[in-house]
Amino acid sequence: MLLVRPELVAEVSADTAVDRDGVFRHPMPFQRLRLDVTAEDVPGFGAGRAAAAG
Repeated sequence: MLLVRPELVAEVSADTAVDRDGVFRHPMPFQRLRLDVTAEDVPGFGAGRAAAAG
């Protein structure tokens, strides 16, 4: 496992199709970089469903 330090926030397009293991079933295409949001503004995976403002 390789740990990384989050520095950029990217917006992706995702639907709600998730399999039994919690993995998204469809591709999540990249939309844009969110230069108006910092990594600290975004909840970690499993920490909530709040979307970034903007």
